[in-house]
Amino acid sequence: MSDAICPKCGTAMQGGAYCQRCGSIFERHRPRDRGAAGGPGDRASAGAGPTDAPAGSLLRRAYRVGRLVVAAALGTALVLILWTASPPKVADDAQAPRRLERKLERFQAETRLGRSPKLRLDESEVNSWMQGNLALADRRAPEAKASPGRSSPGVDLASPTGLSAEEVQSNVRDIKVRMQGDRMTAYVLFDLYGKDLSLTLEGRLSVEGGYLRLSPTRMMLGSLPIPQATVERAVGSLFDSPQNRERFRLPPNIRDLRVENGQLVVALH
Repeated sequence: MSDAICPKCGTAMQGGAYCQRCGSIFERHRPRDRGAAGGPGDRASAGAGPTDAPAGSLLRRAYRVGRLVVAAALGTALVLILWTASPPKVADDAQAPRRLERKLERFQAETRLGRSPKLRLDESEVNSWMQGNLALADRRAPEAKASPGRSSPGVDLASPTGLSAEEVQSNVRDIKVRMQGDRMTAYVLFDLYGKDLSLTLEGRLSVEGGYLRLSPTRMMLGSLPIPQATVERAVGSLFDSPQNRERFRLPPNIRDLRVENGQLVVALH
């Protein structure tokens, strides 16, 4: 047997598994393999697993995921915008045009006599009036295109797309108005660069300082609901901007215009 030295007390002896002087077990004091024992270096390398990836790698992954989420959201929004909403079901009455004509004649006659009548129009009569104005705009559109230098009466309806008033009017395909309680819902189907789009706007009508106002409660572009805060900003800008404000000025003798019990009510001073 070879000489052995106790690692604890330094006593020399011939072989054996423990020190005959102090009783120390040699195996306990034998240096261990750093790799087998899992030293600090190995523990650090073992700890650098998939869950402890560098910060740069995590940012790159988050960026890729974010791009996919944004692309999916934009794609969904575009599909909803291009998916035209179904028009509201409105009252249809073949006698509405004739009834509307008689009401307007009686209203004008009483106004000329100095009275202050109230004009009440039901849903079918309002839609008859809207369809009549839409048909009139369609008939005027070819004349306006043939004479582009002639200015059209009324308000300039030029939009950010650069379309003229006549082109904007001719691009409207359908208008429907639904009235329930004190709210009016307007549905407009229009053509934009060869694609039909729909706009649905719901709100309450009122008159403030001689100008028509709308307090919006809901808006949809196509089938995409628009957030309420965005709707209020857009409608407020539409009614308050200098280039649009005069469009909503009412005749001075109109005191009020609102929806009551599903009817459009016009009151004079």
